[in-house]
Amino acid sequence: MNARRVVLSVIVILLVLAGVQAGYARPPADDDSDIAAADAQILGEIRDHSEAMANLEYLSDEIGARLTGSPQLKQANDWTADRFRKYGLTNVHLEPWTIARSWTRGTARARIVSPAEHPLTIASAGWSPGTNGAVRGPVVYFDAKKKEEFEKFRGKLKGAIVIYQEPESLSPPRPDDPTRAVTRPMQAPPPMKGQPAAPSPFAAQQEAGRARSEFFKQEGVAFVLRDSNKPHGLLNMTGIGGEKFEMGAIPTAFITGEGYRMLFRMLKRGKVVAEIEMTNSFGEKQMDVYNTVAEIRGSEKPDEVVILGAHLDSWDLGTGSTDNGTGSVAVLEAARTLAKLNLKPKRTIRFVLFTGEEEGLVGSAKYVEAHKDELEKVSAVLVHDAGTGHVLTLGLHDNYQDREIVDHVLAPLSELKLLEPSMARSFGTDHASFDDVGVPGFFCIQDGAEYTKTHHSQSDTFDKVWKDDLNEGAEVLAAWAYNTAQLPAMLPRRPLPYRSSPDSAKTETPKPDPIAEMDEKILEQVKADQSELKANLQFLTDRIGPRLTGSPQLDKASHWTMERFQEMGLSNARLEPWTIANSWTRGPASGRIISPVLHTLTLLTAGWSASTKRTVRGSVLSVSAEKPEDLEKYRGKLKGAIVIVGPPARFITPGNPLLTPWNEETIPVARPKNAADRPFDFEAYRRLRQAQLQFFAAEGVAAVLNGSDKTFGLLNMSISGRDYVPGAVPTAYITNENYALLRRLLDAGAVEAEVSIESSFSGKPVEVYNTIAEIPGSEQPDEVVIIGAHLDSWDLGTGATDNGTGSTAVLAAARALQKLAVKPKRTIRFVLFTGEEQGLNGSKAYVKAHQKELEKISGVLVHDSGTGKVLTVGLMGNYSAREMVDRAVFPLAKGVGLTEPTLRSEGGSDHVPFDQAGVPGFWCVQENADYEKTHHSQADTLDRVRWDDLMEGAQVLAVFAYNVAQLPEMLPRKAGKMGAD
Repeated sequence: MNARRVVLSVIVILLVLAGVQAGYARPPADDDSDIAAADAQILGEIRDHSEAMANLEYLSDEIGARLTGSPQLKQANDWTADRFRKYGLTNVHLEPWTIARSWTRGTARARIVSPAEHPLTIASAGWSPGTNGAVRGPVVYFDAKKKEEFEKFRGKLKGAIVIYQEPESLSPPRPDDPTRAVTRPMQAPPPMKGQPAAPSPFAAQQEAGRARSEFFKQEGVAFVLRDSNKPHGLLNMTGIGGEKFEMGAIPTAFITGEGYRMLFRMLKRGKVVAEIEMTNSFGEKQMDVYNTVAEIRGSEKPDEVVILGAHLDSWDLGTGSTDNGTGSVAVLEAARTLAKLNLKPKRTIRFVLFTGEEEGLVGSAKYVEAHKDELEKVSAVLVHDAGTGHVLTLGLHDNYQDREIVDHVLAPLSELKLLEPSMARSFGTDHASFDDVGVPGFFCIQDGAEYTKTHHSQSDTFDKVWKDDLNEGAEVLAAWAYNTAQLPAMLPRRPLPYRSSPDSAKTETPKPDPIAEMDEKILEQVKADQSELKANLQFLTDRIGPRLTGSPQLDKASHWTMERFQEMGLSNARLEPWTIANSWTRGPASGRIISPVLHTLTLLTAGWSASTKRTVRGSVLSVSAEKPEDLEKYRGKLKGAIVIVGPPARFITPGNPLLTPWNEETIPVARPKNAADRPFDFEAYRRLRQAQLQFFAAEGVAAVLNGSDKTFGLLNMSISGRDYVPGAVPTAYITNENYALLRRLLDAGAVEAEVSIESSFSGKPVEVYNTIAEIPGSEQPDEVVIIGAHLDSWDLGTGATDNGTGSTAVLAAARALQKLAVKPKRTIRFVLFTGEEQGLNGSKAYVKAHQKELEKISGVLVHDSGTGKVLTVGLMGNYSAREMVDRAVFPLAKGVGLTEPTLRSEGGSDHVPFDQAGVPGFWCVQENADYEKTHHSQADTLDRVRWDDLMEGAQVLAVFAYNVAQLPEMLPRKAGKMGAD
C-alpha cells in the first residue's frame, strides 16, 4: 500500500460527494452555499430549541398506546393536527380510511395445571377472539414445517393448546449489535428489468401461517400460544387479523420467552395440561381511522412534493414511545423547525403521520391509493420508524438511480457523522408502500438502541427514549426534506419490475444457475487449496524476503510468480518490463542526541534518500508551516541544521470502515487527528511538501528526520525523492518516541545531534517487471477483467501483509479458476504490479503500455490492505456500475459474508491509474487487522497473517473475476469517463 493513499483518498471522497449523476444538473455553487447555510440553521434550531421530547412525553403519557381503531389513536390524530397548526403549517387535515372492525383488549390469564402448577404471563394477539370462558387442554408441540407434514397431526389436535415454534436460547442473551443493519451481509440485488419482482420476505411466512391456521381450525385447536422470544419477562405483539382487520380464527396469545421455554422443556418429559382464559371484544361495524397530514407549500413548484413520514399508531402493551412515537415527534419537530425558519422550499414538503402500520402498512397503502393521480409529482419519501437510536444513514430500497443525488443532498450534514447511504430494502415500514408503486421510498437506518427489547413490548415507554439521538433524527429529516425540495429536478425513478400473475408465479420452477453453481465450486476450490496459499506466502516472505523495487529480491519474486502461473497452466504468462531511473540500496543509519543530554536515536534511511556520506553534526530545528510562504521565516537559519518537521501530530487508529462516517477516510492506516476534524487538502499538502524539499535543499539543510506514525519503536517508510532519482536532502525516519523526545527537548532549549544516513544508487536505469497471466475468454477474448496486487514491498520487514497477502491471493484465485477449467466469456487477467510503493508506478506503466486496450477492460479489482477480512468492494465513486457489481458479488454474501459494495474512493493502490484512465478500478475494503502497525514497518512479517481471512480474500478475487467476466455487458464507466483520458 502506498503512503499517499491517506491524503489522496480524502480528496477523492470529497470529489465524489460533489459529483453529479449523468443527466442530473447540479445546482449552481451559490445554491450549494445557500443550502449549507439553511442546513446550519436547521441543525442549530433543533439542537437549541427542540420540542421533540416534550411532545413525545405528552403523546406517551397523556394519550398513551394508540391501537388502530382506538379512541386514543383518534385523540393522537387530533393532537398532532393541532400541533401542526400551532407550528404554522398549511392544509392541515385528517385523511380517513376504513377498517372492518376495531378491537379492544380484554383480560388474559394462563397457568400450567399439570404435571405441576405454574402461572404463565400472556397477552392476547391483536384481533384475536376470546375463549368464552376458561379452556383446559393438553399442550401439543406442532413441529410440522411443511404442509405435507401436517397429516401426522390429523385427528390429534381437538381441544389442544398448540405451540409451534422451536425456541432459541435466551441465556446467555444474544449480544446487541446496534449497527447490524450496516455490517450484515448484502441483500440480493433487485430483479433486472423485465424480470419478475422478488417476493416479499414475509410472503412465505404469511402463506405458511394461513395454511397452519386453516389446519388448526379444521382440527378444532382450542388455543395457540406464540413465543415472545424476548428475555426478562418481556412480551411481544402482532395481529392475526391481517390487513383486512378480520376476526382471528383461533384464540391466540403471546407468552413470555421464559414461560414458552418451560412448556417446551416439560413437553419433552411427558404430558402437559394448561388452562387459559381470555376476553377481547370487537367493534360491530366498519369505522374510519385517519392519517394526519400537513404541508409547507412550495414557493416555485408547489405541485411537486417531498414527503416526511412516520406511523402514529402503536401496539398497546406499552405506550408506543419508540414504535413509533419517536418517528412521529421527529416529523413534528422537522415541521416545526422548517416552518419557524421560514425557509421557503421550492417544492411542497408534506408531513404525513400514517396509521394502521402495525397491521401491515395499511394507512400508507391507503394514502397511496387515495393519491394515485398525484404520485407522479412526489419526488421522494423518507420515513423514520426504527426506534430511538441514532440515525446511522438512509436506506434507499434499491433506488440505485438516486444514490448520487442523495449523496449530494446529505453532503452538508457532515457534523451528523452519517454513514454511507445503503441500497438496503426494508418491507416493514411505510416507505415501502410508495416504493411498490415506483415513488422513491427511503427509510432511516438506525442504531439498535435496545429496540429488540422495546419493540412491541410492555417496555416500549417514554423512559427508553434517547433524547440526543431523537433530536438528531429530526435534524436528518428536516435537512433531507429541505435539500431534496431544493433540487433542480425531482428524484429519478426506477422502472417497476414485471409482475407475473399469482397463478403463473406458482407454476414457475427455479431454473439452474450455472454461474451460481460455479461460484460454489470456486469457493470450495480456494478453500481446498489453502495449504498451497500458505506455502506460497511463506516462500515469498521467508525465502525471497522484502522486495524493494529494482532489487534482486523483487526480480526473483517476479520470475518466481511467473513460474507459478506457468505451472498452473495459465496462458500468456509473462514479465512485462518497465524502467526506473535508479535502483537503490539501503545503507546503515544511526544518530544520537549529543546536547543537552546523550540519547541514542533509532533511525532508518528513507527510500531513495541521498547519503550524508559521513556523520553530520548540527543543531536540531523544528520547521512548522501550513503554506509555502510560511517557510520564509526560516530563510538563512537552516544551513547545516538537522530538521524535524512539525508540529507533532496525534494519530488516530483506524476503525471499521463500514462504520466510518461517509465523508471520512477509511483506509486502515493511522492518520493525523486533524484529518478527522476537517477535510485534508491534498493539493495544498503536496505543494507544501515540494516547497519544503526545495527550500531545505536551497538552505543547505544537513538532514531531515521524519517521525514515525507508529508507536512502540515501530518505524515507517516512504520515498524521499521522486521518479527514482536521489532525494535532494538526506532523510531518515525516526521512531515516534524519539521524535517526541526531540520535541520536548526543543521546547526546553537548544538541541544538538549527529546523524549518519547511508545509501547507494545504481547510477543507471534498471528494468523491473509486472507479472502477467491469463485465462482466455471463450466468447469475447478481447474484453478483459483484471484482478491484481502489488508484488513489491518496503524492506523493513518481509512485505508479508503489504502486499504478499494480496499477491498470493491473486495466485490462489488464478489456481482455483484454472483447476476448475472455467470458460469465462471474457479474458481474466492476473497482474502483479511493481513499483507501487513509490507511487503506483508499475500500474501507471501498465496503463500507459496498454492505452489502446483500456476501452476493452471491463473492470479491475486490487487486493492491497493487508491481512484483514475483505468486507466489501470499493467502487471509487462509480455510481453507474454499482448495480451490476452488486449482481456480480452477491454470491459472496453467503460465501464470505460480503457487505454491500461501497462507493467510497481510496487513492493509494494500483486500481487508481485505471480509474484515472476511465476504466472501472476497484479495491478490496478490508478490516484493519493491525495494519496501521505492520504497514511499512519492521513488523510486516509472516506471523501477522490471518490465514482464514486471506483465503476469503482469494475467494472474493476469484468470484469477482469470474462473475464480472460472465456479465451480459462490460461494467459501465463513470459518467464523463468513457475511455482513457
